[in-house]
Amino acid sequence: MAHMQNSSFTEFPSRKPAIHVPNWALILVFIAYALPGNIGHVPWRGDDALHIGVVFSMLSEGHWLTPQIAGHPFYDWPPLTYWLGALTGKLLGWLLPLHDAIRLGNVAALTLLIYCLRYAARELYGREAASAAAMLMLGSLGLLIHAHEMQPQIVLTATLAACLQGLTLMRSAPTRGALLTGAASGAAFLAGGLPGLFLCLPLWLLNPVCSNEYRTRSFLLAYRHALWPLVLLVSLWPLALAVWQPDFLHAWWAHELAAILPHTGHLQRGKDFANLIGWFTWPLWPVVLWSLWHRRGKLRDFGHSLPLASALLALALVASTGGMRPANLLPLMPALILMASGELCRLRRGAANAFDWFGVMTFTLLGLSLWLAWSAMNFGWPAPLARNLLRLVPGFEPQWNALQLLVAITLSVAWVIANLRLPFFQLRGAVHWALGVTLAWGLAATLLMSWIDHDKSYRSTAAEIAAVIASQPEAACVAGIDLGDSQRAALHYFAHIKIAARGANCPLRLAYATGRNTLPEPGKGWESVWDLRRGRGRLAEQFALYRRVD
Repeated sequence: MAHMQNSSFTEFPSRKPAIHVPNWALILVFIAYALPGNIGHVPWRGDDALHIGVVFSMLSEGHWLTPQIAGHPFYDWPPLTYWLGALTGKLLGWLLPLHDAIRLGNVAALTLLIYCLRYAARELYGREAASAAAMLMLGSLGLLIHAHEMQPQIVLTATLAACLQGLTLMRSAPTRGALLTGAASGAAFLAGGLPGLFLCLPLWLLNPVCSNEYRTRSFLLAYRHALWPLVLLVSLWPLALAVWQPDFLHAWWAHELAAILPHTGHLQRGKDFANLIGWFTWPLWPVVLWSLWHRRGKLRDFGHSLPLASALLALALVASTGGMRPANLLPLMPALILMASGELCRLRRGAANAFDWFGVMTFTLLGLSLWLAWSAMNFGWPAPLARNLLRLVPGFEPQWNALQLLVAITLSVAWVIANLRLPFFQLRGAVHWALGVTLAWGLAATLLMSWIDHDKSYRSTAAEIAAVIASQPEAACVAGIDLGDSQRAALHYFAHIKIAARGANCPLRLAYATGRNTLPEPGKGWESVWDLRRGRGRLAEQFALYRRVD
């Protein structure tokens, strides 16, 4: 998997011959990482069902300008993610289930992300760092779950990586780099709104600030080429809304301004926030901290200042806006991956071996645990584990197929061969982390997929709700009580049920509660006709259908 070359870094000279991961090997690992989980399962509760539901509404009802969920306007995200999902859904919906085809838009964003990170790392630190960036991206724990769900933050993160690539390209090809920088910054707005501009536009200043060489008139004039695609992409959607959907534009703009207002909620829960960042950015942050200390005298150099500035902007954004959700940390990843990729190529052999050993042991034990879980579910051994797994998901009946088992065996054998045959080289630790994450996710997506699907899918719940509603005399209108966007989207996708707003004058009302919260009641004059409880603990969910009593 390793390939020798004779070049050396300019900013990060290596003491050893440069070694990089060949493209064919990277493509194979990326396919094994990206496809399982993006195809092969129905929409899961949470963000996956929510955003697939937005695309489903776009495809089925033609709301191309105004993202909607089952007839309700959705202001949280601009449309780029949904356009991308609708495109792959249109192109591949004949070949795959619609939700899988939609999720391939997420795979396209992942492809852009890894390409841009490789290119930026190569421009900043050399060819070996390009391989390190790709492996570190695939081996990052925080990216794993969100890379396998329909997630606008992935698209926003990919556009940020493209902006970083454009800024590095400007140093050797100012015009092409400026065009890419402007287009990526505009796409960041279409993917993430005002936060996308906040993450990208301040970085434009770094080239002239960090080096006198780039304060020349000719170089500064190259930024004119960045303005055209930026202005075009930033104005395209709002102008279209102003012409055809002005009410949506006004509501979206008010929502956007409210969402970007800073707050101190995360800082007041500093320990929880630090813990979230700690596990989400593993294994990047130890290497990044060492790089900052080791390079503390050269932080004004462009190779350090660009990713550092990007990391600080992303940290300021996630620390002061939005909720404390793991997905919101994704814009931190490109900068941390770049900083870690440059330093990883210079780690001493002892540190590199420790990084490698920890990854090998972690994922070997995790892989064995996943095989044990499969054995427990299907054969009842170990018995205590089987009881615990089945108790977590009441009503689950184990099932598996030969193809999934074959894929799981292939991944496990490949992991063993990689550990036995891969010789020491500077990036072996990063390669093992990438392969280990791919192994763990691949085993979960094959051996345990039916168990995960049963717990995280609303398909059976939606079918049951649809049957109960159809049995009522007046089933045309159902109002929701505390029903979330994810539940509305899932009911629309699986059962073609559109839930009206709480205040609607409907003869039926569907109530929802999570965790240990009490189900909301509709008040006097209503009777319960059906209820359902699924899950346990803080992940428990309750549904109840009420009928008006005359």
